[in-house]
Parts: sequence; C-alpha cells; structure tokens
Amino acid sequence: MQKMKRKIGEGDTPSPKKKKVQFTESVKENKSETAEKKIKKPKNEETKKNLKDASKKDFKNSPKKDFKGPKKDFKGPKKDFKKGKPGDKFNKFGKGKGNFAKGADKKFGKDQNSGEKPIWSEMKKEKKQLRLVRRKAKTSAEVFEVANKAKLLAAQIQRKVVKPDFRLSACKELHTLLRGQYKAIALTHDLSRVIQVLLKHSEEDIRNEITEELLDLMVPMVQSKYGHHAVKRILKYGSDSIRHKVVNKFFGHIVSLATHTVSAPVLDYAYGEFATKKEKEHMQQEFYGDIYKNTKDNKVHTLSDTYKDSPEMKTAILQSCQANIQKILNKNLHDGELLHSVLYDYIRECSDEERTELVTTLAPLIVPLSNSLPGANAASICVWQGSNKDKKTILKVVKEHAVALAKHKTGYRLLLAIFDAVDDTVLVRKAIVSALEPQIHELAKDHWGNMTLHWLVKPKDPSAFHPSLIKFLEEGFQSGTSKKDAAIRVAELREAILPALVKDIGSDPEFWVSEKTIMLLAVAVLSIESKEDIVSGLADAICRPDWSVGDGLAIEDAAMHMCLKKLAALDQAKDGGTLGEAVCGRFNEDTIKVWLPTNRGCFFLLKLIESNRPEVASKIKKKLKPHVELLKKQKTEGAKLLLQNVQSK
Repeated sequence: MQKMKRKIGEGDTPSPKKKKVQFTESVKENKSETAEKKIKKPKNEETKKNLKDASKKDFKNSPKKDFKGPKKDFKGPKKDFKKGKPGDKFNKFGKGKGNFAKGADKKFGKDQNSGEKPIWSEMKKEKKQLRLVRRKAKTSAEVFEVANKAKLLAAQIQRKVVKPDFRLSACKELHTLLRGQYKAIALTHDLSRVIQVLLKHSEEDIRNEITEELLDLMVPMVQSKYGHHAVKRILKYGSDSIRHKVVNKFFGHIVSLATHTVSAPVLDYAYGEFATKKEKEHMQQEFYGDIYKNTKDNKVHTLSDTYKDSPEMKTAILQSCQANIQKILNKNLHDGELLHSVLYDYIRECSDEERTELVTTLAPLIVPLSNSLPGANAASICVWQGSNKDKKTILKVVKEHAVALAKHKTGYRLLLAIFDAVDDTVLVRKAIVSALEPQIHELAKDHWGNMTLHWLVKPKDPSAFHPSLIKFLEEGFQSGTSKKDAAIRVAELREAILPALVKDIGSDPEFWVSEKTIMLLAVAVLSIESKEDIVSGLADAICRPDWSVGDGLAIEDAAMHMCLKKLAALDQAKDGGTLGEAVCGRFNEDTIKVWLPTNRGCFFLLKLIESNRPEVASKIKKKLKPHVELLKKQKTEGAKLLLQNVQSK
C-alpha cells in the first residue's frame, strides 16, 4: 500500500529538505529501478481519492498469507477520552466523574480567555452539598434528620465555652433523641463519636443507661475501629459496678481480644487500671486452656495451681499456654501487662529447653517487656537464664534506652539484674554505665534513677533497697548462668561510675543535701571514697541557718536526720578529715540557735560527739558550753542527753 503525503495545514511549517547523499553507481542503479516501480505522489485531491479507493480494493483482494501475526477483532467503537465523557479515566476529577468534571470545568475551571483561577471555596461547598444529598438518598428522611441533629448537639456539648447548665440539658436532649438506638449506631464512624461525647459529659444515670443498653454489644464494640473508643470512655468515666459488668462481658473472649490489634490495648487498660485481683486471675486462667473459658476456678491463682492435683495435665496445659502466648507475640502485641503476667507464670514452670527457646525469642523485646512488674521479673529471668549470645542481644537493645529504663518504676529492675548477673562488665560499662554517667544529676533527682546509681555504688544496701527486692535478685543470681565472682563484678562496675559521682558532689554540695534520697546516695559514695574537700563542702551546706527541705527545717526532717546520723557515723573509721571537724569549724551562733531548740538537732550534735576522736569531741563541747542555759530550757529528750554530755568531763 502506497504512502500518502500529509497535507500541510495553515499553522504548520514545512520540514527542511534533507541533504542528498552521494551513492556509488551500483546503489544509484538500484534506486533508479525502485523509483520506476513507485507511483508518483498525487498532487491534487481527486488523484488522492482515486488512489485511496484503489488501495482499499487491492487490500481486499490480497491473499491472507501476506499478513503475518494473529488476527484480532476490534469490536465496538473506540473509547472517547474527551473531557466530560463517561469513558474518561484521565480527567482531573477522577474516574467515573466525567459529568461533574464537565460542570466543574465550566464553573470553577480556569478560564482560557481570562486566565482566572478556580474558586475552590465554592467548589468545596458544592461537593459538601452533593455529599449530604447522597447520604439523604441512602436513608430515610427521618433517620437523616435525627443523625444530623445528634451530631450538631454533640458539637455544641464539646465546646469549651459552653455553660455547665446548657451542657447538661443538651446531654439529656441528646440522650432522649438516641435512646433505644445506641446498638444501631455504636459501630458507625460518625455517630459512635456522639456516644463518646455523652459518656464523657453526661451525668452518671445517663452513662449507666447507655452502658446497660450496650452491654450485649461490648465484645464487637471493643474490636471495632470506631466502637472501642466508647468502651474506653465507659471504663474511664463509669462507676465501679459498671466497670465490673464490662469486664465480666469480656470473659470467654480474653484470648481472642488479647490477640486483636484494636481490642488488645483496651483489654490491657481494663486489666491494669480497673480489674480486681480476682478478675485478673480469671483473665489469666483463659490462657491456661479452653477448660477455663466458660468456667473459672477461684482456687487457681498461678499456672502451677492448674495441675497441682493432676500432674498428668501439666504438659497439655503448658502447651496450651505456650500456644496462646505465641499468638500474641506473632501479632507484636507484647506491651500488655496481662501478657506479662501469663508470661512470667509460664517461664517459671516450663522445661529448660522451652525456656531457652523462649529467652531467645524475648531477648529483642526486653525493653517493652520491662514496662510492668511481672514483665520486668520475666525480663530478669531472661538475663539470668540466657546464654552469652542472648545477654549480648539484650545489652544491645538496652543500650539505646538505658536512661529511660533507669528512671522507670519497673524498668530499673532489669538494669539491676544486668549489673548483678552479666559477667562481661566491659560490655556493661560501654552499653549502660557510659550512658548513665552524663545524666547523674537527672538520675539522682529521680527516685528510680537514684536507686540505679545506688546499686552501682553500693549494691544490696538495706538502707536503700527493700529486702524483698534483694532476695529476688539473690535467688535469680543463684539460679543463673553467671560464673564470675560477685565482688570482682561489683568493683569493676563501681570503678566506672564512682569518679563521676565524687566529682559532682565536690562541685555542687548543696544539690546533694537537698533531698533525702539524694543525700542517701551521697552517704553511700562517701562510705566508699571520702575526701576532705568534699566533706567540707557538705558541712558548709549543712551548717547554713536557713538549710531547709520542703516547707520546714532540714535538721528537723526525719529522713534528713537519718542521713545525717549515717554521715556522722562514718567519722568512726577516719583518722582525719571528718564531718565533726568540718562542722565544728563552721558552727556559728546563728546555726546553734536554730539547732538546739530542735530534738533532732540535739541528737545530731550528740552523734558527732560520740563518733569523733576525743580532741574533736572536746572542741564541739567547748562551742556548746556558752549555750547551756538554752539547753536547760528545752524539754526534749535530745536536749537532755546533749546537756549531760556537754557538762560531763
């Protein structure tokens, strides 16, 4: 089929002629032969039409074998992709919106002649109206009006400037409007928020009515993307009786709720904040097997109680518990206290092989596991029972969260277990101690951070740690895999933190006598390493007449008095540079007049006299003798004992 010459339009410019290429003679002959066979291009429209008809005729008469490739049938007309047609997939208003796009272009689109921009505000208004029309068409007019009115009332109730009387009356009106319909709207995305507003702002009787109506729907609601917020509001603002009814509705579905990404946080919120001890035990029982799904046993408090009377059931119960735990771990829902409680029970009762496998699984999750007390205890078992590889993994994970864990109310227990059981002290110093050292002030002010530092300086100090914690860590250490001598481990870790603490106490002594826990840590540091300049700095802070803690005098505070007596007792093992000498040199008239009228102030001075050498004690007595008359006027036990000591030879 011959090629047709395109007609040049008015706006087109003819393409520049190509330069002729010089060919050899043989090539020229071939070209001339080919040129003779070609038909000259038509120069007018009539010749062009005749040639087109001839080409069609030749095409029809041509044999099929001249055309290669599969034969395709093109049925139907070509799709029209012009703007506004139904087949337009590429218009700027999206697929299937051709008619709207046509109207929008006309009304809001950019005018090609004037170059004006679209009026987006009007466009949004029209789209909003269309959306309302579609919603109204889907539902009856009555339902639409009720829903619209409910949302408007809820919006008014939530406003901060609304008066309390109006808010209560609006809540009553809204409750009257929706009474009997709460189940139908509890799982919707818009009206479920109206329920949340009522649960937060209405009176208790209205909250109770709403909850009673929704109790049968509680499990689907807590699993709903929108409904679970209302369940949280019920737990937060409801009465105790209502909360327990909600928790009772969860029974029989505890494992399924704990493995659901939406309901798991709500279930853990109910477990950790509102469930009683008995309800917590019943929740845990469902993890032990399906036999506890519908019936609960008040005699079962831990996992070991389930097979106490039937030892042959132990294997089956442990397998069932392991399977339920693994379901939750597979969903990455490892931050709940309910899971931690079950996990702590299981890791104590399972076999050594299962425990080794579980420790390897939990090592990367050790930080979220430490967010609760049972979780921190389970994490400590992972440290004690883990292999060297597991311990390195744990330290690698803990390194990024060392300061946060040290200040956490249960996370610090994990750090104490690491300090007490990991033999590789070089790695512990690099991963944890080096991260704590720059934050000494911040950690010392925090109660849990202070205990972390205290353990590094003086582990198992009975004045700072509860006996139950010391016993827990000792038992864990004895059952663990640590082989290093405990005294060597303590000394190596202490060397890493002690110089920084001594330096900080010397540079800011007033900070270290500002609170009881901080001063107790300073006493622990000075019991290990004491320097004369540090003791002198502390004496300067203590002997100030206006030294106070909170709203009262520090010398009269019971906790500070205990710390002062411990600090004075350290003088017994010293030959020089004692606190008694430092206090005696800074003990002025103003300080004496403040201390002697107080019972604890007199006892502190008496402790200094008893703890120091005779020459230091005589200096303190000499300073107190001019104030014997003031002591005689006091009726406290401390003043009487101090007076006897001062007057004695």
